[in-house]
Amino acid sequence: AILGVKDKPQTFLLAFQNSAEARGTGGILGSYAIVKIENGKLTVQKTGSNAELKSLEEIPLKMPAEYGALYRSDPAIWQNSNLSPHFPYGAEIWMELWRLQTGQNLDGVIAVDPTALSYILRATGPIKLASGEEINFDNVVEKTLKEAYKRFEFDNMGRKQYLVNIMNATFEQIMASKFRKLAMVIAIRDGILENRILIYSTNSDAEALFAKTRLGGFMDTSLNNEYRAVIENIDASKLDYYLARKITVSELECGSSAKTEVKIKVTNTVTDAKNLSAYVLTRGDKNSPRSLVAGQHRFKVFIYGPTNAKLISVSRENRTADLGGASVERKRPIYVADVDLAPGDSEELLANFSGGVGNITFVDQPLVLETKLSIKD
Repeated sequence: AILGVKDKPQTFLLAFQNSAEARGTGGILGSYAIVKIENGKLTVQKTGSNAELKSLEEIPLKMPAEYGALYRSDPAIWQNSNLSPHFPYGAEIWMELWRLQTGQNLDGVIAVDPTALSYILRATGPIKLASGEEINFDNVVEKTLKEAYKRFEFDNMGRKQYLVNIMNATFEQIMASKFRKLAMVIAIRDGILENRILIYSTNSDAEALFAKTRLGGFMDTSLNNEYRAVIENIDASKLDYYLARKITVSELECGSSAKTEVKIKVTNTVTDAKNLSAYVLTRGDKNSPRSLVAGQHRFKVFIYGPTNAKLISVSRENRTADLGGASVERKRPIYVADVDLAPGDSEELLANFSGGVGNITFVDQPLVLETKLSIKD
């Protein structure tokens, strides 16, 4: 009932986000499933990888002007539809891309990532692939987001099928009720708390409920004191597996003259670039530096302030790089900067905001390495 109209069959796109290549809601859509939920029972209608999904040149929905200014037409590509951290935007684009490709109208989207899958495998126990390989809670993230790129270095379609095989084996375990119920509840809870499980529904009542919780991945426009720091991969590498983030949100002044400082230190922790596959090390961005070294990673940092706040000053540790610029999304001021880090390098970026109502909150972007977060309110 929580997913829509009670007792009415609901069909969802289940999007598996690959957090080795960062997007606003987590990572790119790597593999997917079409699932039907009826009377509490889950059935899988289809599974596949992004290789069979057809993208467009223009976004198939009318989006706000500010959205176009931030993301241009990039979200017309399946792997870019979720550039915005506001999950409903990505979900709606995915659903329309699916309708245009198949003619099927979906009732919503559920997004998960390999870390959330690891929590689920903690409840189901290990799964076995047809090859006899065991996938479990401890190894699924490393196998899917690191080892698979080396193992299938010269067979990218084989790698994609490997991920689909893991997804299918997990579904078989779940649909056969081979899991511990309490452990599954805890697994789903942990995934929700870390923003690794998101749901969008076309049912207005259900979506209104999701919008008030972490499940909705909703960037509210009501008054708040909420901050975000979002990584957007722009070189098409899979190096966000190795990206560490240390974030500090500090209240400088309170009350009617509230001022808050957000600092993010990003570190490229790659130590074995020579052993990584060319696919992981991809530099698909334009104007990459001539002094490029293996394992160097380029991405954008978006620091979001609260609704109706103002971005009053910014700085960055790398004084030779472009300072960056200001933008806005859903009434939130944003500091946007382009970062390019060689293995072992770090950079700290800072944004000061005025405004904000209530206690400081922070919404974390779910990537592979855990964010080291400190709030000084």
